[in-house]
Amino acid sequence: MLNEAVVHGFDAANAADRPADLDADIAAALISNHLAMLTSPTWEMQRPASAHAIRGTGQTLQWLATDTADDAGAWFVEQRPDGATWQPTTQQADVTVTGPARSLLLTLTRRLPLTDREATDISVDGDTDLAQHWLDNTAHVSG
Repeated sequence: MLNEAVVHGFDAANAADRPADLDADIAAALISNHLAMLTSPTWEMQRPASAHAIRGTGQTLQWLATDTADDAGAWFVEQRPDGATWQPTTQQADVTVTGPARSLLLTLTRRLPLTDREATDISVDGDTDLAQHWLDNTAHVSG
């Protein structure tokens, strides 16, 4: 519920042309929650097309927050044939997306664009198409 409140709070603030502040540790916790949901059996049951689309043959994505302590801001995703998995760690990846936790959360929930340097303060190193594919196939819409 906190995830929904934060993300939709950003939507409301954005619509009112007001700033939306978010603590880095809260944003990091919400990213972990978001990835846990996307890689869960429940997600596969409710969104089979999404779960199938984020499978792969070992492609890897690294999300790194620049404003959190220790490994609280590191998420390593592997797209496997039997489903995507994630773990809170830093590893070499096919694509690494780096930025403040707030910006990563808002990018993962498609509130900020992945590659528009004017609109976001994140950087992408590696296979941008892989990261964009992840974002395009993890929407929370009924299918």
